[in-house]
Amino acid sequence: MNNNLATIIRDNGLVNIDADNLQVGDIVVLQTADIVPADLKLVEANGLEVDEFDITGELLPVEKEVGEEVILYVGSKVTRGTGKGIVVAVGEETEYGKVLNQVWEQDQPDRSRLIEKKYLLPVLLLLPSLILQMMRSTNVIGMMAVYAILAIMLIALQNNEYFKRVLVSSERRKLEDCKIQIRDVKALERMGNIDTLCFDKTGVLTTRQMEVRNLYLADGMIAAESASAIDTDAFRWIKTACALCNDVSFWEKLEQANPVDKALIAFATNQGIDVKEWLAHYQRIYDKPFDPESRHMVAGFEMEGRQVYFAKGDSEIIQKMCSSYVTMSGDRKKMDSDFWRSNRLNIEAINQSGGTAIALAYSETSRSEFTFLCLLQLENPLQVGATGTIETITENGIRSILLTGDRAETAVNVAEASGIARESTAPLLGRTLERMETHEIIKQSAYCSIFARLLPSQKGFLIRLLQQDGHCVGMVGDGVNDSIALKAADVGISFAENSSPVARRFAHILINTLDDLALLVESAKRIKRRIRQSRMIRIGIMAISLIGVYVWALMPIIFGR
Repeated sequence: MNNNLATIIRDNGLVNIDADNLQVGDIVVLQTADIVPADLKLVEANGLEVDEFDITGELLPVEKEVGEEVILYVGSKVTRGTGKGIVVAVGEETEYGKVLNQVWEQDQPDRSRLIEKKYLLPVLLLLPSLILQMMRSTNVIGMMAVYAILAIMLIALQNNEYFKRVLVSSERRKLEDCKIQIRDVKALERMGNIDTLCFDKTGVLTTRQMEVRNLYLADGMIAAESASAIDTDAFRWIKTACALCNDVSFWEKLEQANPVDKALIAFATNQGIDVKEWLAHYQRIYDKPFDPESRHMVAGFEMEGRQVYFAKGDSEIIQKMCSSYVTMSGDRKKMDSDFWRSNRLNIEAINQSGGTAIALAYSETSRSEFTFLCLLQLENPLQVGATGTIETITENGIRSILLTGDRAETAVNVAEASGIARESTAPLLGRTLERMETHEIIKQSAYCSIFARLLPSQKGFLIRLLQQDGHCVGMVGDGVNDSIALKAADVGISFAENSSPVARRFAHILINTLDDLALLVESAKRIKRRIRQSRMIRIGIMAISLIGVYVWALMPIIFGR
């Protein structure tokens, strides 16, 4: 938080001080574009929205209202509104400070020794046989040399760590040929003992992009993939609004666009529209960029000799701008109570499914009187292979758990879609965990597979509890908010690309895609199986060697020679 000023209330006035000088109990005043300088308990809010992606992984800003447990976390950005908060933690005591304070433990050099005291017992068992042979042999030195070689062989065969290293190194080379980076070779061996694997949501089970899932009009809902088959005025206007109503002024900067704009442009493209050509062909005559304060944007275009305006944003705001709405068939009707009731139910349905509702409207007359088009349900799609990966992990006897800072509704939706929620879909929230006794959390974690609204420290805390309960736990995460969990896990797994530098720093293994998890699991099982087989073979060799030596030594006595 260097070079960040904080505005605080002092002596009944506002004073700007360096954020590093904040103390617990100070009252901080926040406004749009401010960076939250410390962990604050919210005591006043006026249309406040905060971007908490680094802490919770939630892509879109979160609306904040005053409540007993509402905390603003250091490093979050105020995207809209104003507020006041009391400082409850500063520096390393903040949630983000706990993340940055994690220390990466480099691989310790292997300290296993070639000869251990426990290796000497089989060697001592050779002594009676050696004494008998030396009493009869005329070549004492030669006999001692033979027994010395046998002793060295018996000691080497007992060095489990050496054989483990050989087997693990062999598997490591195979995985690295698949571009999987093993940063801690011992983690690959521990992978074979994993019985619980925890997943973050955004960027791990789901992509960081959003996509249009469903369209809700006044008189019905239709899936996005079915929209291309409908050719009515209403759907043509919807597709046009998705293509043109965005903040993308230059096509070359599409990748820098916000997730909502990208989702709508992708939807229009899937409907057969060449968005790049349209943006170049239709002249933009009016532009009101998206404003977190007003929660909507308006774009006007010259289209075929007429002026058309499109609006996009928060459903409540867009509704108030409209005097009419369209039906699926394209009929235009005046706003009425039936529409408001239907639209409210649609918004509730979208929220309950964990999606995000975005409203669209258009006008052929002015910038102040619009016609409501539809609600778009936006969701983070599952990563390619997510369902198959969870299925493979389950088939190998590994339990999957979702740990996310996102909303409970979104977490449940993703857990059900990916296959994590097989037995129970009831989530446990971070604020609930704070009020529970440790033994009760352990008890609940045996049944609950969905944990939502978690802070980074709570993710690590849950992993520690699972370990205390006797589980070997892995964690797959990609964000700053996963670093504590990655460090706490027996095996921390992140991505070589598309993950934060902090997550890569604390991960023991870096994979390319979720599909690589199946390779890791299979490789770990193979290592475990070969270690077990190697041990049995070595025990057999040692037993046969000892028996052979005594048969050799006692043969003259048995046969009277």
